[in-house]
Amino acid sequence: MSFGIYKLKAPGTAKALFGDWQETVIWSALTGVMGSVYANGTMTAACVVLGDFAFIASPTMDEDAVQALLRYVKEETDHDLFLVAQDNKLFSLCKKLLGRVETGTRYGFHKKNTFDAEKLRAYVRELPAGYTLSGMTPDIWTQISEKKGWMWDFISNFPNYDAFDALAAGVFALKNGEIVSGASSYSAYIGGIEIEIATHEDHRRRHLARCCAAKLILDCLERGRYASWDAANLSSAALAQQLGYRFSHEYPYLILTPEKKDAEKRSESYAMAVMQAKALIEDEPETVPNMANISALLNEVLDRINWVGFYTVQPDGNLLLGPFQGKTACIRIKNGRGVCGTALMEKKTQLVPDVHAFPGHIACDSASKSEIVVPVMRGEEVFAVLDIDSPIKDRFSASEAAFLTEIAALLAEKF
Repeated sequence: MSFGIYKLKAPGTAKALFGDWQETVIWSALTGVMGSVYANGTMTAACVVLGDFAFIASPTMDEDAVQALLRYVKEETDHDLFLVAQDNKLFSLCKKLLGRVETGTRYGFHKKNTFDAEKLRAYVRELPAGYTLSGMTPDIWTQISEKKGWMWDFISNFPNYDAFDALAAGVFALKNGEIVSGASSYSAYIGGIEIEIATHEDHRRRHLARCCAAKLILDCLERGRYASWDAANLSSAALAQQLGYRFSHEYPYLILTPEKKDAEKRSESYAMAVMQAKALIEDEPETVPNMANISALLNEVLDRINWVGFYTVQPDGNLLLGPFQGKTACIRIKNGRGVCGTALMEKKTQLVPDVHAFPGHIACDSASKSEIVVPVMRGEEVFAVLDIDSPIKDRFSASEAAFLTEIAALLAEKF
């Protein structure tokens, strides 16, 4: 599914969206060196994807375009990505659109630094006895390709040795011919590289990473390249400062997980919720407390919602507000009116991606943008409707419809 998103054949056309963002991965993609740039048709939002990173920009805060980008990237990727937003406002928007998502902090450094070459040479001379240093060679490339594991990101974003040799550089500490530490190129851009540092756990605390990094920086300086540094943790940040990098800022990221992985998690969560619902209402014959507990359960299980509850069918054929979680709501709804009344009249689930496009929508909460309503029915008789609203568009899918239909079927037995 494209979601109206396209991979740019001329990535540089998105440059204005990213402004003066000082990030080498963005430079790599915008200049066509490596990575991909995706954007919506009207170019109000774009996302750079390279390796394990995604950088998203939307100066006008186009929520629909940002949502489409996030969904497209989630569909296309097969591994977790570190998602970095252009600014705090866009970060908050992405978090809102993604819902329950893991967050973290990384540490950025200035892209222009004056290195003390003699100090770096001193670090290189600290290589412990029994170890040797090597640049990238075909044999080193083969060893990394075959073993992968902790050293895989030394070369993971380059298709082959020749491409790495043309664009990048690396320095590796060897013990008996085996790689035990290294400073290599995670990515490359015109004029430099982004450093990747790693050491095998059996060889840490021997300054091998500092030695390799110092040699790599010296090699880059000799070749007129800049070795950029971005730290994943405080230890990496401290090492960068020892080497001469100047700290710039810390910034947050979100973990963007593949849609397939998310779907599996949702399936497990919904299956567990159905079992919980059964246990909650099994021994209670009264419908009101059962609806109250089901509302509370769904409010915990479902993310990115702002209202969940029930409307019960009255003797006059219309709906009356029942137990719910959320802001105050409309008390009475006529049969056939709005999403809830339509679900009652048609006796079938209403899955509405944009409530403002739904004829006769009842706006109890102006923040609501999408909605799902599931009839609670036994046989052909509707006893109530289960109504759930979300503050984002297109929140609900067939998986939610199937899950909520199971919940409604459980509750129907109590009427």
